[in-house]
Amino acid sequence: MGFGPWVGTIWAGRSLAEVFPKIKDSVQGGIMLFISSYFEFVRIRNFLKSQEASFCLLGEYTQPSDISRSRLWFFEGRRKIMLYTERAHFYYRYKIRGIQNLIIYSLPERKEFYPEIVNMLDGSHNMSCTVLFSRFDQFRLERIVGTAPSKRMVTSEKGVFIFC
Repeated sequence: MGFGPWVGTIWAGRSLAEVFPKIKDSVQGGIMLFISSYFEFVRIRNFLKSQEASFCLLGEYTQPSDISRSRLWFFEGRRKIMLYTERAHFYYRYKIRGIQNLIIYSLPERKEFYPEIVNMLDGSHNMSCTVLFSRFDQFRLERIVGTAPSKRMVTSEKGVFIFC
């Protein structure tokens, strides 16, 4: 399975507080935040609630009726942001439609999830994928891009990396 023709941008050491103003100011919806841990999921959910953002949830503890409603609202554009956890992807492998901008807030624990998540952009127009990582994510990054590139990315002075 390939990553497709998408250009991904990786931001080193960025936090949601730095990224959120760009999301909030964007008129475009279809922003999916992929989060690997439930702790981060709760933290981001609470942050988005405090910002009164238009978002929906898809996590491992979300009820099936709420999942269906969230997927529909996201696809129709009634909700601008969707939070999606790694465990929800592990158990259900939903195909999320309507993604225009994928933000991988934390790299997945399982390397095979990265292409599965990025390939959800298939069929979207003006798509983009942004991955946030820090030096503490080197092992997860290494599983996805390889040993030498991950070392170079973690130790680089540059904050943005573009790849195909």
